[in-house]
Amino acid sequence: MNSQQHKRITLKDISEQCGYSVNTVSRALRDDPRLPEATISRIKQVADELGYMKNVIASSMRSGHTNLIAVIVDDIQNPHYSDIISQISIKLRKYGYHTLILASYIEKNYADYSLSLALSYNVSGIVFFPRNYNKNAINLINQNNIPLILIDREIPECQTDFVRCDDYQGGYLAGKHLLELGHRRFLYLPGPKYNLSQTRRYAGIMDALSEANVPVSNVRQIDYHTVFGSPVPSTSSYKSYEELFFPVDYTAVIGFNDLQSYSAMEILKERGYRIPEDISLISFDHLRKTHTYLPPLTSVADNTDKSIADTAVSILLNKIKNLDSKFTGAVLPVTIFDEHTTGPVNKAFEASF
Repeated sequence: MNSQQHKRITLKDISEQCGYSVNTVSRALRDDPRLPEATISRIKQVADELGYMKNVIASSMRSGHTNLIAVIVDDIQNPHYSDIISQISIKLRKYGYHTLILASYIEKNYADYSLSLALSYNVSGIVFFPRNYNKNAINLINQNNIPLILIDREIPECQTDFVRCDDYQGGYLAGKHLLELGHRRFLYLPGPKYNLSQTRRYAGIMDALSEANVPVSNVRQIDYHTVFGSPVPSTSSYKSYEELFFPVDYTAVIGFNDLQSYSAMEILKERGYRIPEDISLISFDHLRKTHTYLPPLTSVADNTDKSIADTAVSILLNKIKNLDSKFTGAVLPVTIFDEHTTGPVNKAFEASF
């Protein structure tokens, strides 16, 4: 097979085909306003006919930037994250930026590798969904002066832009909401222990209960990590997880996120429990905002004109334009989206245990 068939189309190839210099071709493909529109149109037509694809790496070496934003996430199967990524990508395109998504499913050390890989691609900025602390990798990014924003998390030890929801406020609101409905015995489905959102939400919940003199012993927790020893749970591990919901000695379930809460909803309904007539259920993230096919679920999430994605893009673009600007930490207020999976405590049901 002729090696020319595998040759990448270059600016020189376009130049030879249309009769303009390589410099003029380059300017036309960048829509240089100093060139006649007819010239730009002709060169672009030839480029399309030849199947020309811009070499982003080569262009970045000449210009010093790529207009490429790396998005690093290790739990992309979580629809809360994939929704934010989709919104960020759409918003960045409006400003001429494109996204390079580096994703795995909670693979050990993948985030550190992805951050290094993003550096090698000379990206203009990085959007990072940190699962662990990743302090060393983040410090490396900052040393290389690459604009970086953390999503839904912050790492207090690192000077880095971030945007997240007010998780403590969310936990406090969830606890107060259930207390006002008369609930005093709870099941809590926690998130990963190293997750700051988990720490803050739990603290908010427990502070609300403490103010109402509800003892800690009235909150039963499922140890998620004891059951799920690997990132991808097996059928047998899910069965073990299911059994931890029983016996039912609570009237309300608080889930760390909607994914866990939908599992709880399914488990309890299969055993004949009614929601919210027997057991109330409240959660975090409000996935139904964008996934309307999901069952109703009362959930806590941000409720501002500027979403997490809006805020992240705004902060990141400002940092790209002003590398010396001060670090910004945006904490968005939250509210309860009541979709009627919580209700007044059922006294007769509570008396049964």
